[in-house]
Amino acid sequence: MYLVEAIMRGILLLLGAVLLSLTLALSQTPSSKAIPAFDQQLIDQQKQLLQATQSKNSTAVERAIADDFQGIETNGDFYDKEDVVDTAQKGMPKDTRAYDFRVVKLTDGSAVVAYNLIVPGERPRYRHMADTWAKIDGHWKLKFRQITPNLWSATDLD
Repeated sequence: MYLVEAIMRGILLLLGAVLLSLTLALSQTPSSKAIPAFDQQLIDQQKQLLQATQSKNSTAVERAIADDFQGIETNGDFYDKEDVVDTAQKGMPKDTRAYDFRVVKLTDGSAVVAYNLIVPGERPRYRHMADTWAKIDGHWKLKFRQITPNLWSATDLD
């Protein structure tokens, strides 16, 4: 009986040590990579445009968009700069959330900023965004936008 208890205690101690080691190994966060300056500049530009739209600052939105801007709406329709400025005058819900920004550099003067957007109260609520920025006369301008609905939710099929 004593031998069985000793073996069980040994197994429990060994299991505890293994679990502790696993917990420590999994809790270590991988070193976060620094965001390159080029990427950060475009992410900041994107966030400023979103903030200007949210706060109904149509003047800032107009300045941030190229005159020949084109976009593709969630339903596949094209729209232009005037439509974006009109939308900015109405604003976006304050609890709109943009996240998971990724930058794809095309040239030193152009890049795509892809991100996810949640717009409460609108259909589709969940969107994948792809904004193409170009440096024009020394300033970053939004040239093209593709909005793709994220239809993972059956309620967003409208």
